[in-house]
Amino acid sequence: MHAPPPPPVAVAAQAAEFHAYRVTAAAGSERVEFAGDPAAGCASRGVCGVSGVETFSPARPEPGSIATFARISGRVSGQAVFSGGTTTASVSTAGADGQPCTDSFFVRQSVITFHRAGLRVVAILHGPVGEPPLGQDAAVFDTHCAGPRIADLAEAGVLPRAIVPVSRLRRPSTLLDLTAESPFSAAGFSGRVIAGVQVRIKRDRRLERLLLASGSLTVSTSGSLGATTP
Repeated sequence: MHAPPPPPVAVAAQAAEFHAYRVTAAAGSERVEFAGDPAAGCASRGVCGVSGVETFSPARPEPGSIATFARISGRVSGQAVFSGGTTTASVSTAGADGQPCTDSFFVRQSVITFHRAGLRVVAILHGPVGEPPLGQDAAVFDTHCAGPRIADLAEAGVLPRAIVPVSRLRRPSTLLDLTAESPFSAAGFSGRVIAGVQVRIKRDRRLERLLLASGSLTVSTSGSLGATTP
């Protein structure tokens, strides 16, 4: 019988570095072009002959949108959570009668997570703690049309990302330029992700003091930054 994992430890007790931010702006777009591919297993998934485009455009962040970043013993964790955006899809099936499948809806939340990348930090769009993402903003491409989902793109390693030095995250304001120009093969489809999403975060030292003083921020033994009730 395995012993339970150690409880999370307060960030204030072990963080070598902690910053909090307000998410003040988000713009740009993300586009996924795809088609059923025998090499990707389209036959077993019933998507041969299916092709289309999914897009996501972030909305302007609401005032309560925040981000956190912690560096602890060489590990990096944290995330930005902000207002979502608009998803669209247009998908056709070869030989099918009628109009293409289309969908459009508003996603309530977007997420960026921070991870260590050597001596720098990689910020990944749609990549919540516990990747591949199964919650939070995984609904971004959860349309009623056929097509790859966020978990498929995460497993293929093609989610938009930005790599920045830690020193940039110490500045009063940082622009995260999350880009992708990446081919993928997953879930019966092959295609590419094309993205240019810009998210600006601004340090809020008062928020840093409030979060640390509350004791509500914890980091697990795996390095995941989270919140608990004070």
